[in-house]
Amino acid sequence: MSKTAYWKESWLQHRNVLIQLIDQIEDGHLDFKPWENAMTLRDLVLHVTAWNGVFVNMVKTEAMTPPTLPEVHTMDDLKQAVKQFTDQTAQAFDTITDEELALDNEAKMPGMQGKKELYLQAMYDHELHHKGQLFIYARLVGATDLPFFR
Repeated sequence: MSKTAYWKESWLQHRNVLIQLIDQIEDGHLDFKPWENAMTLRDLVLHVTAWNGVFVNMVKTEAMTPPTLPEVHTMDDLKQAVKQFTDQTAQAFDTITDEELALDNEAKMPGMQGKKELYLQAMYDHELHHKGQLFIYARLVGATDLPFFR
């Protein structure tokens, strides 16, 4: 298995759990946030799902271009946005070669200098970090049948 395929498969395992997790959340909780300055549930889901594509695309472009987020008013809207971002990120993975991952990157961010593969590591860590937060959000809004973390 290529490195790119490994990263994609590992990421998809976590993304599929995130999808199962939001399936447990009922309408009416999109604006939930556990403390005043937290992201809403809607914003946190959009953040993690949209920004991961940014990290993957950085392997090709080196550009950290903020994603455009859709208007989301219902859980169905949110699920559709997650599907769209998941499909876009999976397609971006399919354009990356192992040779590209081995190239030096042009990162200016602390801790990300090195090979372009570090962009995928950052994307993966980003998904896990925020998915952990979403498990807590889900519990706080009453979800009880949560999926395993992977």
